[in-house]
Order: sequence, then C-alpha cells, then structure tokens
Amino acid sequence: MAYSFTNLSPPEFEDLARDLIGRELEVRFEAFCQGPDGGLDGRHASGGASTILQAKHYAGSAFATLKRAMIRERSSIDRLALDRYILATSRRLSPQNKSALAKIIGPALQSEGDIFSPDDLNTLLRKYPDVDKAHIKLWLSSSAVLDRIIRAATHFFTTMSRAEVEAKVRVYAPNASFKDARDKLEANHVVIISGPPGVGKTTLAEMLSYAYIADNWEFIAIRSLDDGFAAIVDSKKQVFFFDDFLGKVGLDQRALASKDSDIAKFIKRVGATKNARFILTTRAHIFEEARRISEHLGDQRLDITKYSL
Repeated sequence: MAYSFTNLSPPEFEDLARDLIGRELEVRFEAFCQGPDGGLDGRHASGGASTILQAKHYAGSAFATLKRAMIRERSSIDRLALDRYILATSRRLSPQNKSALAKIIGPALQSEGDIFSPDDLNTLLRKYPDVDKAHIKLWLSSSAVLDRIIRAATHFFTTMSRAEVEAKVRVYAPNASFKDARDKLEANHVVIISGPPGVGKTTLAEMLSYAYIADNWEFIAIRSLDDGFAAIVDSKKQVFFFDDFLGKVGLDQRALASKDSDIAKFIKRVGATKNARFILTTRAHIFEEARRISEHLGDQRLDITKYSL
C-alpha cells in the first residue's frame, strides 16, 4: 500500500518522519514543541556530532513552492553548524528535484540519499510495518481501508456515508487513549470505555473498531445481547461493538436483574475464544450506579476491562 500522506497534519507528518527515519538509521530523534523550529523537527546528538531532521509537508503543492521554502531555510541550516542534515517531504520528487534541493541545502547534506521523498518513505513503511501500524491515521484513512470500513459499518448503520467516516478519521487526534484501550482489549478481549458525556467514548470505540476492520475482522454492532449471542462464531475473527450498553438496558433493578447476567455471560463467551473482541461504551455515572445495584456488574473482575476517559 502506497500512501500520499495528505491525510496527516504537519505535526503528524513530522512524527512519522522521526519514527521512520530514526528506525532506518537506528537512532532516536528528539522532538520539540510546535512553533518556529529554526530548521529543527528532530535532532540526534552523539559524541559531539549532531544530525538534524526537517520535515516539509507539501503534498499536493508545486515543486516550486517547496523549493522556495527550502531557500528560506538555508540560513537556518547554516546557523545550526550541524554534521548531517536530513530532509523528509511529502511532495513527490524526481531525481532532478532532489538535485535542485541538494544544491539549495548545501554542505550539511551528506548525499541526495538524505532527502526522503514520499516514495522513499513508503519503501521504509514496507520495511518497518510496525511503524506503519503505530500511526493509525496513516493507514486508517487509506482508500482500501475506508472501503472496508464503509462496507462493514453500513451493514449496521445504513445512514453512515463515506464522507462521514472520512471526516471522523481526518479530525481524529490520536493519543495515548487509543493504544491503552487497544492494549486492554487485546489482553482481556473486552474493553468497557466509560466517561462523562461528550468526552469521546463513542469516537474512541469507533476508531478501535475501524482498526480491527482494517485487519479484516468482521464488525458486528449489536443493539442487544441476543444479537451478540446469535452472531458469535468461534472460527471467525469478529469485533462486537455495543454503544451505550447500559442506556439500552435500563438502570432499574428489575431490568438489570434480567440483563446483567447476560452481559456477564457474553463477556465470558467472548473471553473464551481467541477470535472475538467486545467493545462497550457507557457513561461513567451510569456504570458506577449499575455496579452498585448489580451483582454481576459489581464483579471486581470487570475492573480489568474498564477504560476511563
């Protein structure tokens, strides 16, 4: 799969360039806060020698625009008095383009091989698939993955359009919550995402679901536990999604008495197969109240599946 990188913001492209080129060179590049960087998007210093990485996110721009930007950067590069300068850009380059940039950058560039074009970055992504996997917006918004998401999701949510999914992915800001929730989901096969209204529970749950869809898991959004029991098949890789599950059960003691044991049974059922994952969301105060009045939801073993936002 070849990426154009157009879906990444400039800071996200910088993060990717640091991770990817750092892996290739077997070094760690320091990262710095956003703002005027003086030609410095990543730095590695060792034994008195310094290597500087700069990322220029110019996907879709004319080469002349990138060229002008690099002419402006030349004085900053010279002031840094560095040993090695590396440029990563999302603007596609010809051999002639690389030669032109090399002349602009000057002696800090050891070779044209230290100018990484999108084609070079895609080669490294194929070489280091774990880096690809770590940058979720990169692969989540690729055309092939979006097509899989749309096919899977529209079966359950007929009003969902490609534009809506693309918009969600585009504005999603990846953070530690995605990795933490996914780690918990992989460890226990179940994750209950709880938090106050508007904090992003459903968005996080959807992004987790999309990640599994991208890995060719069958996506099943359920509106009742009966849906889950009817659909689960041990031989299939399936990810179940139950949004606001307690809001659909009800908090009165009678409703919980008839449903909470089913929740516990389905969680146990999912945990018994290596091919199932179960993502649930709920408002924090409702979950805590339900646990107070429910024997099954109050089970301390559920604590390890809970992820709070």
